[in-house]
Amino acid sequence: MTTPVRRGSLASMAVPKAITAPEPETAQAPAESPKGAPSPKSPTPRRAPGDVKTVQARINKQGWKALRDLAADREVSLEALMVDALNDHLLKHKQPPIVQRRTGERGTEGGE
Repeated sequence: MTTPVRRGSLASMAVPKAITAPEPETAQAPAESPKGAPSPKSPTPRRAPGDVKTVQARINKQGWKALRDLAADREVSLEALMVDALNDHLLKHKQPPIVQRRTGERGTEGGE
């Protein structure tokens, strides 16, 4: 019987990152980039304001299609349909309907 060969961990193969000192700030203002040109800074992730939270639900495909079709028939977004449903559920349990849609570049159609 042969003994299995032990392999090292992946951590032992990792190359450590070099530690560099931060560059000192200069008194000069950075050169303005032309409109439409990417910023030299790394992009910041898109985040909702602190008082807005994302809710996800995994549902079956038939249910999703039915909700999508209902939203299209009512000419509202699926998000608006879900907010209505959440407020209806709060009312069902004698709670105030306080769920509101986020505002911003997406989700601004229709007045609610």
